Amino acid sequence: MVPSILCALYFIYNTIKIRSFRKRFQNQTLIILVCIILLDIVCNLSITLSFYGHGSIGIKTKFFCELWEFLDYAFTALIVWYTAIFTLERYMLVFYSNLLRSPKQKLIFHYVPLITITVYLFVFYLLASFVIICLSTLNYNKLLCGTQCLDQQNVLSTFNWLFNILFPVSVVIVGSFLLLIHVLWKRREMQRNLGNWSKNWKMIVQLLGIAIVYVTVWGPLICLSLFSIFFYRNDLIDQIEHYMYFTSYLCDMITPIVAVFLAPELMQKLRGRTRPSTIDIGSVTIRQYSNN
Repeated sequence: MVPSILCALYFIYNTIKIRSFRKRFQNQTLIILVCIILLDIVCNLSITLSFYGHGSIGIKTKFFCELWEFLDYAFTALIVWYTAIFTLERYMLVFYSNLLRSPKQKLIFHYVPLITITVYLFVFYLLASFVIICLSTLNYNKLLCGTQCLDQQNVLSTFNWLFNILFPVSVVIVGSFLLLIHVLWKRREMQRNLGNWSKNWKMIVQLLGIAIVYVTVWGPLICLSLFSIFFYRNDLIDQIEHYMYFTSYLCDMITPIVAVFLAPELMQKLRGRTRPSTIDIGSVTIRQYSNN
């Protein structure tokens, strides 16, 4: 957790310090994502680690249990949704940058999705954590104080798991590898018109870093979860799925580390360079190649 916090702080510090990096449109979603992950680590994962360390929750009140539940659900969903939006935006910036040129297009395809999903998730989990009434008994010696009211609502719980979590995770995995396939398909055309192909190829590979983490961490959980929902479910599968879910925290802790390597400016600074020399992949489009 410490390396993740240090990388997130380093990323945010340089975001504030390097104006060109901060102002660049294609970096905005990644900057917000890293900030959310830092808040998640400090506000949510710290409570979880404290629980595992002591075997019980520190503040034994109903409100604190509800707050912990809200933070855990909301941050998890926000992170995977923002990562999904980041993935789609990268794809658009590489191959369809004409859709993100004007202020109106940026409003429609960038700002509206970010604002909409943020408001939706906060309202959804506020209602699920503080408004829904159920007969669950608080257990301060269990994670998230025991079974949550949301999990007792079968339809709502399934919708939450499939749409709020698994759908954006699938977008990250599928979208990232579609980007790779599309780049490989257009490689010859890109190489013919781009003298600095090798440096741009490195950045494309770096963009897949988060997807590899998601495949490794979320892939088995997605398969097991879908199997249990649509085919067969028992107590053993539920227990395995429960433990596998918390491996998803690895994505949160690894993403800030990967984010540093996604930014050429930060890598150059780490290597002691003062002048950026790489071409931003976001500014390279197939349309530009076809016009040359």
